[in-house]
Amino acid sequence: MVQIYMDFNNSSSHEMGNVIDNRMVNHSIAPNLIIKPKKDFAQISREVYELANSDNPISKYVTRSLEVIEKSINLYGIDGLGISFNGGKDCVVLLYLFTAVIYKHFRKSEKKPKIQAVYIRTPNSFVEVEEFVNECILRYELDIIIIEGPMKQALQKYHECRPNVKAILIGTRRIDPHGKNLSEFIPTDPDWPPFMRIHPILDWNYPLVWKFLLTLNVPYCILYDKGYTSIGSIDNTCPNPDLRNPAQSCGYDPAWKLVDENRERCGR
Repeated sequence: MVQIYMDFNNSSSHEMGNVIDNRMVNHSIAPNLIIKPKKDFAQISREVYELANSDNPISKYVTRSLEVIEKSINLYGIDGLGISFNGGKDCVVLLYLFTAVIYKHFRKSEKKPKIQAVYIRTPNSFVEVEEFVNECILRYELDIIIIEGPMKQALQKYHECRPNVKAILIGTRRIDPHGKNLSEFIPTDPDWPPFMRIHPILDWNYPLVWKFLLTLNVPYCILYDKGYTSIGSIDNTCPNPDLRNPAQSCGYDPAWKLVDENRERCGR
């Protein structure tokens, strides 16, 4: 199920089935979505846990992230846990890990629980991002609420819509703005909607994110293949100049080729 809140002055929402997002319909994208062949959740879980138990250099980071997510489910239950998802590379890593853990925990259940998600949409978002989010709604069978507006007000709306959700998984890393002093579990400030913020990939760096996505062949937004390394809105985002390559048809190398991770947010 998808609920979309377009205006905080209007509390109405849209519950949609085959049509996912009315803005995407206007772009003639949603009705014609072509989803890459999706792995079943058993395969996702198997591959993620095999990677965690391997001698791959990223295995210890995958293991720690899985432990944090498993602890979150034990603390809050699957009904009390949501995920913040905006289609970015870090959120994709987190969603893939979360999917793996959910399957492991509920594989013997008659019905796998839906992943509760919230997408707080930035103004003037890329059509490619919206298309990819819609693909993920289908691919991972998300029970998602899409909200437009400032972060604080959007979280308040989500709290009103999902009072059962007490904690939210977030794909923030330490290199991100305001990420340096975070911990894996940290509550929102007293004047914010009451959630426990959980950061399972807090200590991942830029190369680790791409190592994970490429190793497991995880689908990601097409903008990353066009030189974008960090994606915001159309107004404040352009391809990373460090990846400029006239030999490429789009003029830029893909994001995973960035050498200096400290330059990740160039173009923002």
